Amino acid sequence: MRQLLGHIALAWLVLPGDADAHGWYTGKTDPVLHYDCCGNKDCRPIDSNDVRMTKDGYFVRLHPTYLNEPQEAEWFIPRERVQAAPDDRYHICERLMTFYRTIIPHMKFDPYQRYRWTCFFAPMGTGSIPIRMNHYAAISN
Repeated sequence: MRQLLGHIALAWLVLPGDADAHGWYTGKTDPVLHYDCCGNKDCRPIDSNDVRMTKDGYFVRLHPTYLNEPQEAEWFIPRERVQAAPDDRYHICERLMTFYRTIIPHMKFDPYQRYRWTCFFAPMGTGSIPIRMNHYAAISN
């Protein structure tokens, strides 16, 4: 009985933390454009095989399901827009956006949808995350 209670207590401690494991996306913003990253529904971890690091930033293989029209093979994410992930994984936040293409000038428009990335997070150990000085530390120096 005591062992059963120990397992129940362990499950109670582990399960709520697991359910909120990616709640850290909420409240994050892009460091350059200050767009909201959004939250758990728009952000997800991505496989490191889909990420290619360069000296200027990252190339990330696109979302596997795009609508209506093909997109470029990769997104380029500049180094200054990369944020530190709290774990050892890459994460991306993206939104499905609607654009309009002109079929007949000034008369008929065709809507199409594409994914756009809003925030990108890389593991701390990658060495390509720019160090951002604290505003107050910069003033005091």
